[in-house]
Amino acid sequence: MTRLYLIRHAEAEGNLYRVAHGHCNGLITNYRGYQQIDALRERFRKVDIDAVYSSDLYRTQITARAIWLPKALPLHLEPAFREICMGEWEDHTWHELNVRYPEEMYNFNRRADLWRVPGAETAGGGPVYPGAGARGPGP
Repeated sequence: MTRLYLIRHAEAEGNLYRVAHGHCNGLITNYRGYQQIDALRERFRKVDIDAVYSSDLYRTQITARAIWLPKALPLHLEPAFREICMGEWEDHTWHELNVRYPEEMYNFNRRADLWRVPGAETAGGGPVYPGAGARGPGP
């Protein structure tokens, strides 16, 4: 039987500073992030793993290192595993976005099917405008 473990990256700068980091390549936080990585390493110490995949972003690669490195496995990088591209929202604080775009923040949090931001991917995986985003054509 195949078992699949889905693991979110450890605490990164975007989490700590409350910033929208979809495709931004933020760093893992020095204290809590690395504590989480240590806990992940311990949690998977005795778990048989055949392969480890990660997005190509630094925060996910560093988190995945807790599993692939002790087991001497290669790390397979896959850009399609990134979080959604936030377009013009990238690298802005959530507070700023909430103040400037209350309706779109409502949609982002409660109606993802209606969320639209220039340059961002939609909930369906396509870009808001042709040529935007990283995962191919929109709907």
